[in-house]
Amino acid sequence: MPSRPQTANETRQAFLDFFREKGHEIVPSAPIVPQNDPTLLFINAGMNPFKDVFLGTGARPYVRAADTQKCLRVSGKHNDLDEVGLDTYHHTFFEMLGNWSFGDYFKKEAIAWAWELLVDRWGLDPDRLYVTVHEGDEALGLGPDAEAAGLWTSETGIDAAHILYQPSKDNFWMMGETGPCGPCSEIHIDLRDDQERVTVPGQQLVNGDDPRVMEIWNLVFIQFDAAKAVSADGGDEELTTLTPLDAKHIDTGMGFERICAVLQGKRSNYDTDLFAPLLAALAERAGLEAYDAYDESSEEGKRVRVAMRVVADHVRTLAVAIADGALPGNTGRGYVLRRILRRAVRYGYQSLGLREPFLADLLPALADEMGEAFPELVESQSTAAKIVTAEEESFLKTLAGGIELFESVSAHLGDASGLAEDRAAVDLLEKAYVGKTLEDIVEDLRARAAAGAVPGEVAFLLHDTYGFPVDLTAVMARERGLTVDENRFEELMAEQRERARAAAGFTMGETEEVDLWDATADTPKEVAFVGYDRLTVEGARVLKTRTVGEGDDARHELVLDQTPFYAESGGQIGDTGTLTVGDDEIAVLDTVKGADGEIVHLVERLPEAVDADVTAAVDADRRQRIMRHHTATHLLHAALRETLGTHVQQKGSLVAPDRLRFDFSHFERLTDDERRAIEARVNELVLRNIPKDEQRDVPLDEARAQGAMALFGEKYGERVRVITFDPEVSVELCGGTHLASTGEVGLFKLTSEGSVASGVRRVEAVAGEAALAWLSGELDELEAARGAFNQLPDGLAAAVGGLQDEVKALQGEVADLRHQQAAAGLDQFLAEAETVGDARVATGAIPGADMDTLRGLAETARNRMGTGGVAVFGAADPEAGKATLAASVTDDLVARGVQAGKLVGALAKRVGGGGGGRPTLATAGGKNPDGLGDALAAAADEVRALLG
Repeated sequence: MPSRPQTANETRQAFLDFFREKGHEIVPSAPIVPQNDPTLLFINAGMNPFKDVFLGTGARPYVRAADTQKCLRVSGKHNDLDEVGLDTYHHTFFEMLGNWSFGDYFKKEAIAWAWELLVDRWGLDPDRLYVTVHEGDEALGLGPDAEAAGLWTSETGIDAAHILYQPSKDNFWMMGETGPCGPCSEIHIDLRDDQERVTVPGQQLVNGDDPRVMEIWNLVFIQFDAAKAVSADGGDEELTTLTPLDAKHIDTGMGFERICAVLQGKRSNYDTDLFAPLLAALAERAGLEAYDAYDESSEEGKRVRVAMRVVADHVRTLAVAIADGALPGNTGRGYVLRRILRRAVRYGYQSLGLREPFLADLLPALADEMGEAFPELVESQSTAAKIVTAEEESFLKTLAGGIELFESVSAHLGDASGLAEDRAAVDLLEKAYVGKTLEDIVEDLRARAAAGAVPGEVAFLLHDTYGFPVDLTAVMARERGLTVDENRFEELMAEQRERARAAAGFTMGETEEVDLWDATADTPKEVAFVGYDRLTVEGARVLKTRTVGEGDDARHELVLDQTPFYAESGGQIGDTGTLTVGDDEIAVLDTVKGADGEIVHLVERLPEAVDADVTAAVDADRRQRIMRHHTATHLLHAALRETLGTHVQQKGSLVAPDRLRFDFSHFERLTDDERRAIEARVNELVLRNIPKDEQRDVPLDEARAQGAMALFGEKYGERVRVITFDPEVSVELCGGTHLASTGEVGLFKLTSEGSVASGVRRVEAVAGEAALAWLSGELDELEAARGAFNQLPDGLAAAVGGLQDEVKALQGEVADLRHQQAAAGLDQFLAEAETVGDARVATGAIPGADMDTLRGLAETARNRMGTGGVAVFGAADPEAGKATLAASVTDDLVARGVQAGKLVGALAKRVGGGGGGRPTLATAGGKNPDGLGDALAAAADEVRALLG
């Protein structure tokens, strides 16, 4: 008797148990972050982890497998991001159930077992099932897949009328333009009611984009190898040719979320128990009614339900990706995650009223539902909570301002005639349209309104200043029936990148071909580097030389056939030393890699006898100090991951003789306890004197199998070098130079920690002699501080604290005196207030006043004026090159449109700055103290304009 699973966890387990019965190895899901495939940001299909098997470059110890694979589709042709939330079945993260055969069974078993599971085990109505087979493709030289159609008839009980032939776009699968491929057979289910099925047969709706007649399982028959060939008529068109594979494979994929909805009798994936706990937690956090309580036939109901679906989907994606080692960031997969997180935050803010970080509050519900299948979600819950909260806090700082800008622009797209009177909108738009007049802005808005598009300038400002990914701006535009001028946006992004490149200047690699080399001997394919084993080489030969530039700016370069000099790479700086050419000793100032990867010695001058033997000697003391810091870097990396979590990944480094710098992915400042723990762990590993295990010329796959850490985005050859300091501590792919054991590091000391970019932290440290010198300097400074006091009865810290208290008290007294001085002149400022209609505008410059004094004086003036009053006070500091302003407005004038924030923002332009605040009290600052007089003089006119 059929037994239909009742829950998502039961469905997942039932699928795996079924294929275990059929002799399949049940394999765990690969991490969603690809381990050995640089072509992918994320795993986006069930076959990705088995790609090497299909390509013939890898193997598995089994020929049958089944799994549930974590997948993420947010970029390229597999991009469901824009549809998420708008419908009830698209997701960014999803699970793909699959069964696989690697050269074992083929179509017969795949078809028979699919039917057995769906109909005989799970009890799906066979009358609601349809299957498609490949109709053939003349361009590929293929006829209809009669074999698959025949097997559906002979191996299952499906109605022959439900077997449909479909074209290649739906029923022929290719990994790429070339490589393994084959026809596929899709299984669809018709979920409409009986009356609808009678009126319109399901055959007419298969692959017709009706969400009620949908694909639930795809069986791919990998039986050909695709190649490109030139057209027989000699034309430019390339043809695809197919050659039968010796070993045929099966690759199937069943959308887990969809099959759960089918088995649970739900019309929406979001109604299943996969999402219900998340939606309930979200409703509770937002103080809303349950998800089901909202009716999408109303505008309010649709807005809330769409937002809840987006947030539920996106928090799943973030939690799974973070658990598998990805972090939000500014590039690559990190930026994909940041975009997703910011979409969720925006929906929560605008549609659900969530003004504080909230995503972390949903993680327990997710862990409860999915933690049994994916325990890493439970293990990483605390870390994920910190990461998403830090990201939310960062975005919430600019979100409201970005929304204000977007809403302001949207409002004036329809009618730009009143723009000049909307000072706040003008201020925002002038930031977007740099250097454009108000007339130009109005004209462009009218043009964009005609096209129904948000200007690219606005999308760029939202991206650059407010942190809005352009796809988020596009979502907001779509909600208003608009699009985004993405062509103009991309132009502005390209201009920004060009400015960044220009500011960065040129590197050696970019200028290398300007001056040609003078070859003195045939250049071998590869220059021998022997610097891992020795620091001196005798009998080397000069291969080529050149001089780049002239005079004092000239750079002399030389390449040898063999060298012990390490060229700067992987963060480790290049060696220095000497080259002895005959009797001529020449200093090597640096060593770098050339355009072709060759080792280039930067020397003080070129030798005269370029055909003489060369003795190349590295500065051994300097190399030793560099090695101390490089080995310490590996120990630091290990300690960071142990202390902070495995989300820590190297993002950059510098290894020098006097210090090291290490950039890594992390979401918050290190605490004092964390710094002490990291430093103590490194020194513990130093004291253990762990010997170095060096493996050279190791196949890359073998190195990764050993657990060697590699940098994402770094290009490695097919064979690599692996440096290990205890397999349980540090195993890294590394081409740098290292100590024989950790004990040679000596002392390790962290010297600083800070932020480099959002989600990236930087630590600096010293080791060995540099650490001792740093400590000596700190102790000298401490002794000097002690010497500044006659007595230290309670210790240095207490004495310094006492001085700080005294300074604070004196600063308070000075502030009080300034305030009293300013208040003494308030009567005169109020008496000389200018009349604007029935309002009075008091202004005044207060020499030496700080912002607190100005703010307090403005508030006092507001209280004394009672009604009909505006006060604007300012101070200039020519030495510091700044000016400050504070404005206050009485309540009755606020009600008439005179807001302190708008007023002070307009005046701030005259001192080269900006500002804002409450309608009744606001402040501003600028970098032009000479403009303060003009700003104060313009206050009355600005108030007159605001009063209309």
